[in-house]
Amino acid sequence: MQDDQADRRLCQAGVAFAVGSAVHVADHLRRGQGSITDVLYVLGNVALVPQVVVITLILTRHRLAPMAAAVVGVPLAVGFAAAHWLPHWSALSDPVWKIHPDTWFSYLASTSEIVGALAIAVTGVAVLRSPRVGPASPAAARHA
Repeated sequence: MQDDQADRRLCQAGVAFAVGSAVHVADHLRRGQGSITDVLYVLGNVALVPQVVVITLILTRHRLAPMAAAVVGVPLAVGFAAAHWLPHWSALSDPVWKIHPDTWFSYLASTSEIVGALAIAVTGVAVLRSPRVGPASPAAARHA
């Protein structure tokens, strides 16, 4: 059934996003709170709220998970990319290439979180667009 396959892909994307988020948090813990500005620290912690919510919705296969993933994924990915992949532009900047001495881990952490956020967005949209076949669906009603 196509539904199950799309839902399974969303769950896999949710796991990837959870792992990427955990690795990114671990990188910041490794580097210490003083490695970023207070503004970025606060905003990063605020961003954890929708991350945890959408990951929880996805992993519990809640009916709102695809919509939440589609809505939350892109803004989070853009925010992470702006903070870590643009040259210094504000107090919200933490460019990965300026992190020393273990820059490679920060590259991995940042990239995995961005890719995970994009994955939930894309798969969330795919699930929303996939035809639903079930007792409540219009397609099922037409065939009954």
